[in-house]
Amino acid sequence: PMLSSILPEAAMVILVGMIAGYIIHLVVGRRLASAAQKEVADDDSIEAAEIDLAALLSFNPEIFFVFLLPPIIFNTGLRMGGLFFRHITPITMFAVLGTTISAISTALILYGVVKLGITGGFEPSLAELLTFGALISSTDPVSTLAVFQAKRVDPRLFYLCFGESVLNDALAIVLFNCFGKFVTNDRSSGDVAVAFGEFFIDLFLNSVGSLILGCFGGACAGFLFKQIDMRHNRLVEISVLIVLMYIPFLIAEILHLSGIVTILFTGITANRYVLPNLSSITKVNADMVFRLGAHLAETAIFLELGLSVFGMVGYWNWAFIGWSVVACLVARALNVYPLAFLFNMSLLRGDTISSPTATWDRRLSNLRISPVASTTNCDLSEGLATPTMRNAGEEGNPGVMFERDSTGGGVNVIDPMAADGYGEMNDRVMSFSEQSVATVDTATPWARKDLKIRWNTANMLWFSGLRGAVAYACVRTFPNTLGHQKQFAMTTMAVVLITVFLLGSTTELALSWFKINVGVDEKKYMQSYLREPIVSSAITNFERRWIKPFVIRDFAIMESIRKDVQRAREEVLSPRMRRDHKPVEPTIEMTESGYLDCVDDEDPVEKLVRTDSLFDYGAY
Repeated sequence: PMLSSILPEAAMVILVGMIAGYIIHLVVGRRLASAAQKEVADDDSIEAAEIDLAALLSFNPEIFFVFLLPPIIFNTGLRMGGLFFRHITPITMFAVLGTTISAISTALILYGVVKLGITGGFEPSLAELLTFGALISSTDPVSTLAVFQAKRVDPRLFYLCFGESVLNDALAIVLFNCFGKFVTNDRSSGDVAVAFGEFFIDLFLNSVGSLILGCFGGACAGFLFKQIDMRHNRLVEISVLIVLMYIPFLIAEILHLSGIVTILFTGITANRYVLPNLSSITKVNADMVFRLGAHLAETAIFLELGLSVFGMVGYWNWAFIGWSVVACLVARALNVYPLAFLFNMSLLRGDTISSPTATWDRRLSNLRISPVASTTNCDLSEGLATPTMRNAGEEGNPGVMFERDSTGGGVNVIDPMAADGYGEMNDRVMSFSEQSVATVDTATPWARKDLKIRWNTANMLWFSGLRGAVAYACVRTFPNTLGHQKQFAMTTMAVVLITVFLLGSTTELALSWFKINVGVDEKKYMQSYLREPIVSSAITNFERRWIKPFVIRDFAIMESIRKDVQRAREEVLSPRMRRDHKPVEPTIEMTESGYLDCVDDEDPVEKLVRTDSLFDYGAY
C-alpha cells in the first residue's frame, strides 16, 4: 500500500520486470554461458547462449504491433465520449500539428547536439534522429490519467490529455514508419525531392486512408449486427464482435496502411454504431473483455520493458540519454504553448459578444438593475454579500441569483433561464471571476468558454507528456541499417523510465502546483458549461439522416422518442411554464408494437453496466 501510494501502476510493473530481468540475467545467463563454454568453447556457442538469454528477456517485435498494441488502441477509441468531440479541434491540433512539431524539434535539437560533438561519441544520421523523434513524441500518460480520474480534475484538462494521447499514438506510428524509410533507403542528393514526395503521399494515405477504412469497418459491423439478430446467442454475439473489430486492422496491414489508425477509428465508430445493437449482457461482457485485454497488453509491454533493462548492458550512453530528455521537454513545450495560444486566439476571432458581461448587462437592464461594468470583486461587492433573487416572477424574466464565490475569487451568477424540465433551479453557475478581462478584443464567448485553454491547463498538459508503451514498441522495430538500433532502444527505455517514475509519481504535486481544479462534480460541470451542442449540429444531422438509420436497430423508434422528449421539454421551458413553476411530466406516446414491453420491465443486467463517466479512459 505504501509503494502504490508513491509509484503509479505502470512504474510498479516496470519495477517487477526489472527485478525479474536482473535475476534471469544473473542466474540463467551465467548458466547458459557456462554450459556453452563447456560443450564447445567457441564464439558460435557463446553467441547462441546470448540469443537464448535475449529470448527469455524480450518478445518478438511483431508481437507488439499485431497482438499487444491493437487491444490498447481499440479500447481507448471505444471510450471516446461526447466531450472528446466537444474538444476535437484542440485535440486534433495537439495530436497532428503538435506531434509533428515535437518530432521535428526533437530531431533538430539532437542533430545540433551531435554536430557539437557532445553525445559521447554517438553520431546518428539526421534520418535516424527524425525517426527517433517521431517515436519518442508518442505520449502515454496512463499514470497521469489514473491520477486525473481519482482526483476528478477539470474534464477539459482530462479530455485534452486523453484525446491527444490517443490520436498522438496513431500519428506518431505513421510518422515513425514514414521517416524510417529514409533510414533504410540509400538515396543520392538528387532524389531528395522524390523522397519527400513519397513521404507526404505515404503520410496522407496512412492517415486518411486508414481513417476511412476504420470508420467503414465500424459502420459495416453495425450494419451486420442490425440485420442479423444474435442477441439470443450471446457467445456467438461477443465472438463475432471481437472478430469483426480485428478484421479492419488486418485489412489495413495487408494494404500497407496504418493498422493502428484503422483500429482506433474502428473503436470510435463501434461505440456509436455497434454497441446500440448488442444485448445488455453482451455489452457488459464486451466492456470487461476489451478493458481486460487492453490492461493485460499494456502490462505485458511494461513488464517486457523492465525485463530488457539488464539485457542491454553496454549500450547505455548517458550523454545522449540526457540530451534526449532535454530535447523531449523542450519539444513538448514548443508543441503545447504555441498551439494553445493559437487555439485561444481562434476563439476570440469568432467572438460575437462585445464583452464577457454583455449578455448579463442586457438582462440586468431588462430587470431594471444597474449593469455590471467590470468583473472585479470591488465592483460587485455592494449588495451581493448573500445570495438573493431579484425581480423574480416577471414573465420572461424569472430573476437572476447572485452568489459570492466561496474561494473569494469573484461572484457567481446563477442563470434561472437554464432551469430543468420541471421548472426547478439547476446548478447552472457562471463565474465572473473566470472572465478576467472585459474588453472587446479579449472576450471569449460564453458558449465556447469551456473550450478555452488556460495557462495552468497548458502547464499540466506539458507536464503530462509521459512516454510509454507505444514509444517502446516502435523502437523495437527501429531500422538497424546503420547499426544504431540498440543505442536508440536503450535511450527510449531510459526516457520512458525517467518520465514514468519521475513525472508519473509527482502528478499529484503538479496538480497542486499548477492550481488545477479537482473534485469536479460531473453533473454540475455538464449543466454549467455545455450550453452548445457537444457535437456539431451539421455532423449530427448528417449522421441521423444518412448513417444511423442503416446501422442501428430500431433507430426510427428511438429518434421518435427523442423528438417527443425534446418537444415536451420545449413546452416546459416556455415563458408561461417558467412563470408558473409547475412540474410537468412530458407525455410520450409509444405505439410501436412490443416496444413498451421492453422498456417497462427493468433489465437487471443494466445495473452491471458501468455508468458513463467523464473520467473513463478504459482502465480495468
